[in-house]
Amino acid sequence: MSHIFLNAFSWLYKSKQTSFSVKGLKVKNRLGLAAGLDKNAMQVKQFDDIGFGFIEVGTITPNAQYGNKKPRVQRLIKEESLLNSLGFPNDGVEKIKARLSKVSKEICLGVNIGPNKDTGPDNIINDYLFCYKELHEYADFVTLNISSPNTPNLRKLHNIESFTKIIKAILIERDLHATKPKILIKLSPDEEVSNYRNIINTINETDIDGVIISNTTNDEILKEQLNVGHLPGGISGKSLRNSSNKILKEIKSIISDEKIIVAVGGVFDVDSYNEKFELGADLVQMYTGLIYEGPNLVKRIIENDKQISRNS
Repeated sequence: MSHIFLNAFSWLYKSKQTSFSVKGLKVKNRLGLAAGLDKNAMQVKQFDDIGFGFIEVGTITPNAQYGNKKPRVQRLIKEESLLNSLGFPNDGVEKIKARLSKVSKEICLGVNIGPNKDTGPDNIINDYLFCYKELHEYADFVTLNISSPNTPNLRKLHNIESFTKIIKAILIERDLHATKPKILIKLSPDEEVSNYRNIINTINETDIDGVIISNTTNDEILKEQLNVGHLPGGISGKSLRNSSNKILKEIKSIISDEKIIVAVGGVFDVDSYNEKFELGADLVQMYTGLIYEGPNLVKRIIENDKQISRNS
């Protein structure tokens, strides 16, 4: 789905929606746009027009960066999946901040942040803190992306010692400001169960507000099955659905009830959307499904959701 199409026709999909609260987060409906599609916050209004209940932009890094060399997105058409090795291409905090300042307050906006590719391991926390300080006032929620497979050393932040350090630093920073967005952690689907337990136990003991499950998968066996084992990047779309759902179920069983669970991975129709809620999600996001199915899928899901609400 092209930017040109969105700019020209998104208004045709617009319908009135009333905001409501999900565990303290004000959304227009339970289907959101996942980070990665509107990296530079260029089309927040258009994605709002086509019906998303909340929109996550980014990943945003302190400085502008090109990302990994092209080609960096490959369609796996038969499997309705994508291989993505983007590496956080974005315009950087300064330019994107100016765009975020113009976003309507009626829109539930998530800001996904991460470190620059050339930032050394010892300075990664500083990149997150810088992005948070500069952008938090425009966000309803800030997502710490510790799980992209395309930035060196990033997934090492799932190590419990590193993880504890970064969330403590961000929570201290949040306390210094009047505007206090929710803070969510975007998790990898490729960790050991014991590691998820450590991470979730830590989240349960802190004021982190919730999790996004999950980022793309770098699973070697799956990539070999899809004949892309020799290529860099993570898999999204239908091929991610099972592993993402498995982790969702696991995390639901150990996370505190007040924490927000946002589920993403393999949402292509009403059934796969509903399945996420059956497994414990509070909200759902979509990325690859939108690329393959277009904005009519958003409309179908939201209409079905309204129908369920009326009948329940």
